[in-house]
Parts: sequence; structure tokens; C-alpha cells
Amino acid sequence: MFLLGAAAFLLGAFVPPSAALTVSGLPEWLAPSVLRSLEAVWDEIPSGPEVDRTGTLSVVATRLFAGYRVAVVAGPEGPRVLFDGAGTPAWSVRPSLPEIREPVLSWFVSDLSGLEDEVASLTSGLPPEALSWADVLLREKIGELMERRLPGWDFSVRAVLEGTEAALVLSFRPRQPLVLAVTPSLYSTTMPAMFQSDLEAKLLPGLSPLIGLPVEWVARHREGVEALARNFLEDRNSVSNLRARVAVSFVPGAVSKMDARVDSDRFLFHVWVAAYAGLEGRYPEAGLFLGWNTAHLTGVDLELYGEALVELEDFGMTRRLGARMRVLGDLRLGVEMEWPEGIGFYRALWDPGRVRRPYFWWRYGPDWGHEASLGYRFNEHLSVEIHYSGGGEDKIGLRGILSL
Repeated sequence: MFLLGAAAFLLGAFVPPSAALTVSGLPEWLAPSVLRSLEAVWDEIPSGPEVDRTGTLSVVATRLFAGYRVAVVAGPEGPRVLFDGAGTPAWSVRPSLPEIREPVLSWFVSDLSGLEDEVASLTSGLPPEALSWADVLLREKIGELMERRLPGWDFSVRAVLEGTEAALVLSFRPRQPLVLAVTPSLYSTTMPAMFQSDLEAKLLPGLSPLIGLPVEWVARHREGVEALARNFLEDRNSVSNLRARVAVSFVPGAVSKMDARVDSDRFLFHVWVAAYAGLEGRYPEAGLFLGWNTAHLTGVDLELYGEALVELEDFGMTRRLGARMRVLGDLRLGVEMEWPEGIGFYRALWDPGRVRRPYFWWRYGPDWGHEASLGYRFNEHLSVEIHYSGGGEDKIGLRGILSL
């Protein structure tokens, strides 16, 4: 009889509705499917004076739809099928939370808020016995509610009867694709690469609660993931001591990408080593760059800086003092003086301040000529430039920079 009921219930989904038959007493979400099933049965009952079609429909409906008392009332336009679920226990909904860590557990609980009431409204007045034939449709309806709230999560439903009460226990499991790894990349134009590497290494375990979660659901909480990473970095001493600002961009995927930029709005500090190829007479050099941004005092994004360069071939030192101001987007213009020659330069720097991006700098001195580089930053440590060197001889070569 269970198989007969299931077959009639499913068959009804493919039968065009008829206005001659009506049902009442069922939950709104269940009534259309039951109506189509009964119409399929009604159309199969032969007509004739010797056949009690209404009585036959009543017997079949009682057996098909367990849990309800069914009465069929003849009417001028067709039979009315009345369903009575009197004595149905009160339903409650109990979500069983998945084993995930904070803060993502809080996100899950927030998304889940209200789902219990919505599912409980579906089961209101539904006899537990009706789950033997209505469970598939009930799962579909719960799935629709779930998809709006928890995309990427599958669920299972278990009914528990406890005396005069009944409960639906909802369990959750992540659905493929899952976040298998998060690859953080951190860059700063104002702090040494050694600080950046340390921050990047510490950020990775801070993002570990995301591993094993559905990509679709993590994408929904992209802003929360970015805030998680931002707060984690802002709590580090190297960031707070330098008064650094943190900007984070997260791209969800099976291998998710986390790009972070940490820049101080006051201090600039770089240590680097450079080597040349194809430029005769240019030797490896090391540099120390210290700067101060006046924006927090003047409201103008103006950087004052000093730089010391040491040629590693004869340890000759070059010193520079300069000032540069942001004029448009990532473009800065400025001037600098260089000693011991005492040469003045005009300078331009365009640098988006991100890894795997190009950048450009140029300087010109009336007594020196032009010097420029078009570079590409592969990571927080390594950059390669196509370098043009003036100073009386036009030379083009490569310049590799290792940031420390």
C-alpha cells in the first residue's frame, strides 16, 4: 500500500489539474500535490450507475494519505475531499550544528536564525504518519529555505516522537566544492619585507577555520572573511606600532586567495639589495630608505624621505633627501637632492603597491639626464626592472631587486 500511495502521489505531479475536485484541511505547500494525486485516481475510477465513485475515492484517499481522517463530500461541481489531522502533536525543529570553529560558527548560527520557525510552519498540523508519503516534498521545501540561507550546505531530516510532541532534527554537512586551502599574499610599500613575511606566515593559521567549508557559502560571507583577516593583522604589534592601515581582498575558491596590503600612514621603511645585468660599470648595491608621511598632520599626502645607497664593489655611499606628493591615484611627483655630487632631480613614481603588478619610476636632473625603470613585482621580496640609465651614456639593461 505504501508503494501504491507513493506511485499515485508522484503520478499526480504529471496530471493536469481539474476544477471538479477540491481539497481542504492540508498545509498550503502540500495541498497542490495531494490534489493532483487525487485527480489522477478520480480520473481512473470508471463512471456508471453501478459504481460509487465518491465512496471509492474516499477509500483510496484514506489508504494513500496515512495520518489523516479523510471524508469525501459530493458537490454539484464535483467532490470535496476533507482532510482532518486532529490530534496531531506539536512540532518543534532542532538544528544540529556542524562541527566548525569560531568565528564561522557564529556566521552559520546567524544564517540559521529564523529557519526553525519557517520549517515549523511547514509541519504545523502535519501528522507524523504523513511523513511516509510527504517526506520527499517536505525535504524539497526545506531545501528551498536552506538554499536562501545556507547555500552550499546539504542537510538531512530525522523525525523524533516524544509522547505528545514531535520534533524534526536537522543535520548539516558541507557540499562540494569545498575550500581546500587559502593562499595569503601580503605586501606593503612602507614596511620591510621581513615584517611582511612574518605577518603572512601568522595570517595563514588565522584563516584555518575556513578549510573544509563550502565555497558557495564562504563566498556569501566574503566581507566577514576579509574582516577576520583585517582584524587579525591589526592586532599584530608590527602593524599597530607602525600605525598601519590594512586592506584585504578575498577571492573564494577551492584554493582561495587572500591579498592583503598593510601600509603605514606615517612611516616608510625599506631595506633592499639590487644587482644589474647588461649595464657595464653598474655594481650590486644595497639601500636603506626611511620616510615620513605628513598626511596625519597636514591633510596632504606628502612624503619626506632619506635614502642611503652603498655600492658593494667599493662601498662608496650615495645619500638622498627628497619629497614626493600623491597627485593622482597611484602617481606621485617630487624632487630630491643627491650627494656627494650635489645633483638635484625631479622624480615621478607610479606604483599600485601590489604584488604581481607592474610599476614605473623616472627621474631627471638637468646636470645628469634621464633615468627610469619599468618593473614587475613578482612577490613581496623579488622585483625585476627594465632599467634605463642616463648620466652621459644611454644604457638599457636589467635590474633585479631583493627586498629584505
